Amino acid sequence: MKKFLGTFLLAVMVITVMPQYPKARQAEIDSLMKLLASSGPDTHRVSILSDLALRSSRTNHKQALEYAHEGLVLAQTLKFRKGEADCLRRTGIIIVQEGRYPEALDFYQRALIISESIHDLFGIAAGLGHIGEIYADQGDYQEARSYYYRYLEINNATHNEREQANALIKIGRTFLLQNNLDSATLYYNLAGNKVLNSRNEVLSLWLWKDWGELNAKKGNDELAISFFRKSAQYAAAGNDFLSLNESYLGLADLYRKDGHSDSCIFYGRLALTAAQQNNYPKGIAAASELLATVYELIDEHEAFRYYKIATGVRDSLFNAEKARQLQNIFFVEQQRKQSIESARIENRNSIRLYAVLGALALFLILAIVLYRNSRQKQKANELLQHQKDEIQKTLAELRLTQTQLIQSEKMASLGELTAGIAHEIQNPLNFVNNFSEINSELADELLQEADKGNLDEVKAIARDIKDNEQKINHHGKRADGIVKGMLQHSRSSNGKKEPTDINALADEYLRLAYHGLRAKDISFNATMKTDYDARIGKINIIPQEMGRVILNLITNAFYAVTEKKKQIGEGYEPTVSVSTKKINDKIEVTVADNGNGIPQKLLDKIFQPFFTTKPTGEGTGLGLSLSYDIAKAHGGELKVETKEGEGSEFIIQLAML
Repeated sequence: MKKFLGTFLLAVMVITVMPQYPKARQAEIDSLMKLLASSGPDTHRVSILSDLALRSSRTNHKQALEYAHEGLVLAQTLKFRKGEADCLRRTGIIIVQEGRYPEALDFYQRALIISESIHDLFGIAAGLGHIGEIYADQGDYQEARSYYYRYLEINNATHNEREQANALIKIGRTFLLQNNLDSATLYYNLAGNKVLNSRNEVLSLWLWKDWGELNAKKGNDELAISFFRKSAQYAAAGNDFLSLNESYLGLADLYRKDGHSDSCIFYGRLALTAAQQNNYPKGIAAASELLATVYELIDEHEAFRYYKIATGVRDSLFNAEKARQLQNIFFVEQQRKQSIESARIENRNSIRLYAVLGALALFLILAIVLYRNSRQKQKANELLQHQKDEIQKTLAELRLTQTQLIQSEKMASLGELTAGIAHEIQNPLNFVNNFSEINSELADELLQEADKGNLDEVKAIARDIKDNEQKINHHGKRADGIVKGMLQHSRSSNGKKEPTDINALADEYLRLAYHGLRAKDISFNATMKTDYDARIGKINIIPQEMGRVILNLITNAFYAVTEKKKQIGEGYEPTVSVSTKKINDKIEVTVADNGNGIPQKLLDKIFQPFFTTKPTGEGTGLGLSLSYDIAKAHGGELKVETKEGEGSEFIIQLAML
C-alpha cells in the first residue's frame, strides 16, 4: 500500500508541479534581479544576494559565487549575523559542487557556529543538513544520517514542511546508495507527501530523479527510464546542470546494463557535457568512467581517453592533500561539538581533561577510519576484479549463444527454401516421368503396327512420340533452370552488388515461401496478391542478401495470417500481398498481410536482436533484426506500418543506383 501511495503521489506531483518548474525558477530569479537593482547597501540587499546565490548555484557557479561573496562582505560590514551565516552556507553549497569539500565544510561550520550563537533554528537545521551531505559524499552514510536526523528533528519542531521533505529525501538517498531499497522506498514515500504539500519545484525534480534510480535498482527499467527522461527534460529547461548530469547518467547506466552500447554512449556524453558546463567534477568523473567502461569493448583508444579524464578528476577530488584537509576539518567539526558539550561543565580542569581525551580519541578514530578506508578500497578492488572476470565469462557465453541462435535461424530459413525448391522442381520432373512412360507404351504400339505393316498408324505414333519428346525436353530444361537458379541463390555472397530484377526476385521468393510452408503443413493455404511496377527494371543490390530479407518478411506474413485463421476460423480469408513501386529515385518493396497486426507497445522492440512474439521454439528473434541490418547495409531502410487487429505492412526502401 505504501509503495502504491508513493507512486501515486509522485505521479500527481509530475502533473501539478513539474511542468511549471523551469518558468517558476526563471521568474524567481528575474524578480530577485529587479529587487537587487533597486536595493541599497542594507540587510535587505544581503538577503536578496543570498537568495540569488542559492537559485543560481546549480546553473552558473561563477555568478552564484559573486552574489554570495558580495552578500558576505556587506553582511560583515553591517554586522548582520544572520545574513553572514546565510551567505557562508550558500557559498559552501556552490563550492561543494566543484568538489572542494574541505573549503565547503569550513564554510558550513562557520555558518553553523553563527546560527547557534544567535539561536537561528532554520540556520542550524540547514547547516546540519549540509554537513551531513559532506559525510554522504565521502561514503560515511551512518554519520551522514546522524546529521540528517537532527536536521529533520528541528524542522519537525518548527513545522517547516519544505525542509522536512528535503531531510527525508536526503535520508532516503543514503539508504539508496547502500542498496537498502525498502528503507529508501519508505523515506521517499514520506518525502512525496511533503513535496506535494509544499509544491516546491526543486525538491520535486530531485525526488523524481532519485525515484528513477530506485526503480532502476529494483529492475523496473521502463519506469526508471520514464522518470529519468522527465527529470532530464525539466532539468535541461531550467539549466539545472547537476540534476541533468545525474539524470543522463541514470539513463546511460540503464542502457549499459541492457547491452545497448549506442544509447549508453549517447546519454553518457550528454551527462559529461552537462557536468562540464557547470564545472561539476564529481559528475565529470562518473560520466567519464561509465563511457570508458562501455568503450573497452568497442574502441580502446576512446576508452583510454575517458579513463584519463576520470583519473585526472578523481585525483583532483580525492588526492592525499585534500583528504588530509578534509580529515582536519572533520576533526575541527568533532572538536566543535565537543566544545559545546564541554561548555556546560563549569570545572576548567575537567574541560581541559575532556578536551585532551577527546583529541586522543579523534586521532585514534582518524587512524581507524583511514585504516578501514584502506581495507575497504582493497576489498573493493578485489570485488571489481572478480566482477570483471565474471562479466568477461558471461560475455563469452553470450557471444557463443548468439552465434548458435543465428545459425539456427539460418538453418530454419534453409529448410523453408529447400521445401519450396523441392515443390518447384517436382512439377517438371512429374511431366518428364509421365511423358517417358507414355513414350515407352507408344514405342511398343509402334513395333506392333510396324509388324502389321500399317504404315499410316506407325507414322501417327511416331509423331506422338516426337511431340512427347519435345515436352520431355521442355520440362527437363525447366527443371535445369530451377536448379541453376537456386545454385546461383545459394552461392555464398561476395558482398558485391549486381544488377538485379527486384520484381522477379520478389515473385520467386513468394512462391518458394508458399510452397515451403505447404510442404511442412498440407493444410496451410492463403491467397497471394502481387503488384509489380514494370518501370523499375534492374537495380544494384546483393541478390542473395536481399532475397533473405524478402523471404523472411513473406514467411512472417504467412505465419501471421495462419495464426489469425486459427483464431477466427471460417469467414476469414488469409491474404498476403507483395508489391513494388518506383517513387522518384527510390523503390519500395512492400509485404502486407491481413493478420492480427503488431501491438503498439511492441513496435519499438521488433527490430531488436532476439526479440520475438512467436512461442518458444518457433522463432529466435533474429529474422527481423538481420533483415533490418541488411536493408541498412544497402543504404536503405526497413519500416513497418501496422494496425492492431487488421494487419501489417513491412516496407523496404532502396535507392535506385
